[in-house]
Amino acid sequence: MLFSFLFFFLGITCLVGFLAARESRKSEEDYFLASQSVSPYTLAFSGNASKFSGFIFSGFMGVAYLDGTAVIWLGLGLLLGDFLVYFLTVYRLQKMNVGGWALSIAELITFWNGENRVWLRRLIGFLTLFFLSFYAAAQLKAGGKALEVALGQPFYVGILLSTVVILFYCWSGGIRASIWTDSAQIIMMTLSLLLILVIAVDREGGIANMLASFIATAPGTDQVALIPQNLSVGGYSGWMLFCVGSIGFGMSILGQPHILIRAMALKSPQDATRFILTSYTFEVLFTLLFTAVGLSTRVILQDAGLFDAELALFLSAKEMLPPLAVGFVLAGVFSSTLSTADSQILSCSASLLRDLPEPPKQSLFLAKSGTVSMALLATVIALFGEQDILSLIAFAYSGLGASIGSVLVLRLLNDSISEWGAMLVSLAGGTTVVVWHVLDFSAYINESLPGFIAAFLVYCILKLGFSRRAPSQSNPQGPEGGSCSSAAAGRERIPAGGFLTVRWPGRVG
Repeated sequence: MLFSFLFFFLGITCLVGFLAARESRKSEEDYFLASQSVSPYTLAFSGNASKFSGFIFSGFMGVAYLDGTAVIWLGLGLLLGDFLVYFLTVYRLQKMNVGGWALSIAELITFWNGENRVWLRRLIGFLTLFFLSFYAAAQLKAGGKALEVALGQPFYVGILLSTVVILFYCWSGGIRASIWTDSAQIIMMTLSLLLILVIAVDREGGIANMLASFIATAPGTDQVALIPQNLSVGGYSGWMLFCVGSIGFGMSILGQPHILIRAMALKSPQDATRFILTSYTFEVLFTLLFTAVGLSTRVILQDAGLFDAELALFLSAKEMLPPLAVGFVLAGVFSSTLSTADSQILSCSASLLRDLPEPPKQSLFLAKSGTVSMALLATVIALFGEQDILSLIAFAYSGLGASIGSVLVLRLLNDSISEWGAMLVSLAGGTTVVVWHVLDFSAYINESLPGFIAAFLVYCILKLGFSRRAPSQSNPQGPEGGSCSSAAAGRERIPAGGFLTVRWPGRVG
C-alpha cells in the first residue's frame, strides 16, 4: 500500500510539477497567470480539480454516509449554482483581462470605470487571505485524515507531507505547475472513485442489488427517501431550504479567487467557450460519480456511529480493495486536497503581493516568499484547528462567495456604486457569513444565502437612500462599448457624500 501511494502520488505529482517548472518563463506574470498560454481544456480540468477538493472526498462523503439521499439535492444545487455562475463570469473575466494585465482577481475587478479603487482592492485582498487560509487548512486536514486511516501515520504527518509537496512544485513553477498537476490529479481522483464504485456494485451483484441494499440500510426512513424531511427544519419546508441553500453554496464560486483565476488565464472568447463546455460537462459527470460513491458507502460500511463519517471513503476502500489499490485511492484523495490547496496558497500569495501594497509589488522572489508564508499559515491552522473539514470548507467557501462574489457581480454589470459603497456591500456579505457560522445557524440553511441576501439589502439601501445622480454628459471617446484611448476614459465622478453615482458613459478600461 505504501509503495503504491508513494508511486502514484509523490511520483506522478512531482514529475508533472518538475516538467511544468521547466516550462516556466521565470516572470511574475507567468508565476501567477501562466502567461495566458495554457490550453482551455487543461484549464477546465484544473478548475474542476481545484473545486472538487477535500470537500468531496471527506465532507461530502460524510454527509452521504450519515444523511443518505440529502446529498443528491446538495449535488444538484451545486450544479445549478455553478451553471448560473459560468455564463455570468467566464466571458466577462476573459474580456476584462485581455493581455493579462491583472494578476489577481482583486486587481482586475477594482479597476472600475477607469478608477483604481485602492481601498476596495485591499479589502478584497484581506478577505482572500482570511477565508482562503481556512479553506487551504481544511484541504491539509483532509490529507492528514486520509494518511492516518490508510497507513496508520500520525495526523500531522499527512499535513506536513502535503505542505512540502505543494511548496516543491509551486515554488518553482507557480500557477503553471499548479494547473498541470491539478489536471493529472483530477485523473487520479476520477479513477479512484470509479474503482470503488465498480468494485462495490460487483460485490453486491449488480446495480439493482446495490439499490436494494442501499434501501435496506434504513428502510422506511428519510435517509433513503428521494425527498428527505428529517433535516434540521422538518417537512417539505426544510427540504426546500436545504435545496435553496445548496444553490447559494454553488453560486459561491463567484468569490473563489483560485478558481476565477482560470478564467483570467484564458486568451480569447473562443477559449472561453471551450473552457465552459469542457468544464461543465466534466463537472456534471463527476458529480454523478461522487454522489453514487458517497451513497454506496452506506452499503459497504454497516457500523454507523463507530467511526468518523468523514472517513467513510477511505474505510470503504480498505474494506473492499487489496493494499495496492488502496494506495491508489489514497493517492487520489491526496490529489484532491493538493489540487485545491496549491491554487489557494498561490492566490493568497498574489493578494499579499498585488492587492495589499500600493503600488503592487513586482518581484518574483517576493511572490515565491509569499507562497511559503501562506503555506505555513495554512499548515498551522490545520494542525491546531478543531473544526471538521466540512464546516471549515463551507465557512470559507460561503464567506468568499458572499463578500468577494457580491462585489464581482456589481463589477461585471458595471454598476455605478462608489468604492466605499462596494466595500460596505462586501463587508455586509462576509460579516453575515461569519456571524451565521458562529451562531451555528448553518444547520438550518447554508451561510452563503444569508450572506448574499445581506449584501443585496445593503446595496438596495445605498441605492435608494444615498444615490446622487450626476448630470448627463456625452463621452468624447464614443458610445458605451466603444474604444478608449486610455485607462482614464469613463472615470467615475463621485459627488461628496454619495455612496452611489451614475457613471459617465464609456467603456471600462
